[in-house]
Amino acid sequence: MNRTLPYKVGLALGALLLAAACGAADDDAASSESAQTTWRAPAEGSCEAAGMLAVANEATFDELDGEARLDRRAAENLVAARPFSTVREIDDVPRVGDATLASILEYARRRGDLDACATDATEIGVVSDLDETVIPSATPDLSRAPFPGVRALLSLLEHRNGGAAGDVHYVTARTPERVADVPAYLAAHGVPSGAIETGVSGVPWIAEAEKVRDIEAILGRTGAQRFVLLGDSSHRDPEVYKRVLAAHPDRVIGGFIHKVNATVSAGRVEGLHLFESYAEVAAILHGMRVITREEALSVMRAARDEGLALTDAEMNALLDGPSP
Repeated sequence: MNRTLPYKVGLALGALLLAAACGAADDDAASSESAQTTWRAPAEGSCEAAGMLAVANEATFDELDGEARLDRRAAENLVAARPFSTVREIDDVPRVGDATLASILEYARRRGDLDACATDATEIGVVSDLDETVIPSATPDLSRAPFPGVRALLSLLEHRNGGAAGDVHYVTARTPERVADVPAYLAAHGVPSGAIETGVSGVPWIAEAEKVRDIEAILGRTGAQRFVLLGDSSHRDPEVYKRVLAAHPDRVIGGFIHKVNATVSAGRVEGLHLFESYAEVAAILHGMRVITREEALSVMRAARDEGLALTDAEMNALLDGPSP
């Protein structure tokens, strides 16, 4: 008996087998996409959901396929299925899974769709060290301008969300006589003024406990206000801020440590943000949704005007980097 299938029947069977294999591959790809991510969809009606809808409804195919880094078939299907009114509708589009949804949200963030509604709406406070955080070391003392960008950042945090003067507090190991000229220095350079909590001995190792007490006193008299903590790696600020953060996690937005030593061990700054310029601080705060992209750029531009070597491309790279 001839067991060879007729030519046309063989072609038809081959086509069916190929279609089944492709369907299995598509299912496997979608399953793999979901399996490789633990991403969770934002709540409907949230700022993140609105940003995702803006991308899904407005971005061109080239944007979705290129800048948003979506699978080409997912991008085609999204464009064809518009308009969307919920994230669930986006999720129902063929070839769209968790990884695609995460990419859409990330692109919405990079595109600026979340800036208008994703920032902290409360009045923000600042606790800052002075030496090597605001004031560079110099001989004679106070002869160098503040670090590039610190004036703009402190001014922004003090006054955003309708904040009035008085939200910036300085905590230093300097003794009272050594801060006598600091208020005039700050005023001359346009840095926000504020109460200066001084040390007793002037010795950094002894000042650690003093600084912790001073910061806790500031927290105690400012209600539920949340704070950005700025310090440096030269002495004990990392240890101080870690103690404050551990005791008052609900009151601290983030602790930032200016890297002024050649090396800083990871353990010293665990849970804190190590930075080398105030442009980096602005980018981190933007990633934390404390300030908008345009506010972060304003700090970066000010830092550049004050001597920091920074191109527009480098600014955008900082802002588009991974969130903290």
